[in-house]
Parts: sequence; structure tokens; C-alpha cells
Amino acid sequence: MTKIAIPSMSDSGLESDVCAHYGSCEYFTIVDVDNKNIVSFKSISNLSPEGKHNCAAPSIILKSHNVDAVLISGIGGRPLMSLVEKNIKVFAGATGKVSNAVENYNNGLLREISTNGTCSCSHH
Repeated sequence: MTKIAIPSMSDSGLESDVCAHYGSCEYFTIVDVDNKNIVSFKSISNLSPEGKHNCAAPSIILKSHNVDAVLISGIGGRPLMSLVEKNIKVFAGATGKVSNAVENYNNGLLREISTNGTCSCSHH
């Protein structure tokens, strides 16, 4: 079983749109996948416990939920390194609905990254 997190625009589960920016998402949809089949899913808030912006906060939240991989559209270098340091794999290219991102992951269409972010925002 693999536990996957996808930055999401809402708490609508598999029907939520993928959020284009990992650190700024309102929610993560966490999907349990077994042999390419979705077993379960839930939405969690991306609210930092200390209530302020912290590049490492989302990775701490995801690690506490035993996430194995994150499917992203965009991510900065520091947040990416925070995930990699926690042994959470990161796959770029997630778009559309959360269900589309999981399907693309299952079909090997997303690219694993471990260095350099995909986002050119100035605050990273």
C-alpha cells in the first residue's frame, strides 16, 4: 500500500482540483493506493500548527500522516528538500482533478524529482 498526498484546492477528495502550488494549498488529499487501485482517501488541512508560513510545515504534516509520496504541479526548492529529507518521494506533473493525478501516477506519467523545485516564485 502506498499513501499519496496531492495538494488540493478544496476538501472534495478525488474531485478536487490539484493546487498548482504545493505550499499554498488549502488542503491535501491523501489517497491510499494498493496495486494501482484506490483503497481510501481523505482530505486534511494544510494549516501550520504555529499558524505562520514555514516551508517545512507541510512536510511535517504529511510525515505525521505517514505519506510515502506527493504528486505536485509546482514546488520550490526548500519545500522539496524538506520532503526529500523525510523520505517522501515527490512526483511532478500533477494537473486536473486529484483522480487524474493519481491515475497518471499509477500509469507512470509523472516524473520523480529530488533536486531543484519546479516553481520560480520569489519567496522560495
